[in-house]
Amino acid sequence: MRPLSPLPQEVDKPVIWTVSVSRLSDLLRDITLEYDHLATIEPINLGFDEAARHIRERMASERCDVVIAAGSNGAYLKGRVSAPVVVAKASGFDVMQALARARKVSSRIGVISYQQPLPELADFSATFGLTIAQRTYVTREDARAAIKEMKKNGIEVVVGAGLITDLAEEAGLTGVFLYSAASIRQAFDDALELARLTQLEANRIRRGPANESRRARRGLNDLRGESEAMERLRQSVVLYARSPATVLIQGETGSGKELVAQAIHREGPRNLGANRPFVAVNCGAIAESLLESELFGHEEGAFTGARRGGHTGLFEAANRGTLFLDEIG
Repeated sequence: MRPLSPLPQEVDKPVIWTVSVSRLSDLLRDITLEYDHLATIEPINLGFDEAARHIRERMASERCDVVIAAGSNGAYLKGRVSAPVVVAKASGFDVMQALARARKVSSRIGVISYQQPLPELADFSATFGLTIAQRTYVTREDARAAIKEMKKNGIEVVVGAGLITDLAEEAGLTGVFLYSAASIRQAFDDALELARLTQLEANRIRRGPANESRRARRGLNDLRGESEAMERLRQSVVLYARSPATVLIQGETGSGKELVAQAIHREGPRNLGANRPFVAVNCGAIAESLLESELFGHEEGAFTGARRGGHTGLFEAANRGTLFLDEIG
């Protein structure tokens, strides 16, 4: 697991709700102990419609930044709750481990996965010389029917998520759980990154109306000083303001780089408009994994937890104006 650092104290800890039933609940509970210093985490031991109704009712008066679920349960919640949903996914290594455990029980193995078959099965079958029955499901009824068919065909052990292993054992077969601790940790890491993105957007909204926060308030007259160096600086500002080219401003922290950027913006051609946006962003305060989405924006559904309706990037917000990228080093 990659190391994670606690969020800064001035930022509220993210609120994460984990939604699970059956065996996944135990695994989520164990992994939660590793992350409870990074987020406020609460388990919801419900599934499907019950979980969706419970979350919608609570979110009317409570805060939830991200929901973590898995398999068919996670897919069901997406689009049915307003909070972004991170769906834990079984890795290829999880599949291989589960099949290895299943092989110790019997060589007559079946695998049931949600919606899509598992591509790793072909390699495992070829390596170990096994014939593995594979089925997919969407609803509980689909899963029950698949298990019934497998049992009829002589399958003795079934690999799948918690719902599948429960139904397999109800039918008198051995169930082997698919998810590993590593996959659940990855889901928590993804949820924390998503919570940070949500907080960045919320902080930007709290800073005030866009037409006020995106205006350059400083100009050439604010570059004060009578030295030759300051005079050359003011001349450079006027010169660079006439050009549409990108400008690199170098200087120590606190030396006034943004002040210079605002002056260049204010001295720009008047025919571009007096209310052109000036958008400043501290790149050092944005996680590397979120920087692309912040700069270029994203469409609705572009990735897990993408904001409904999409998200306007900073380049678009600064259109016909100036984008000042601070702390790019």
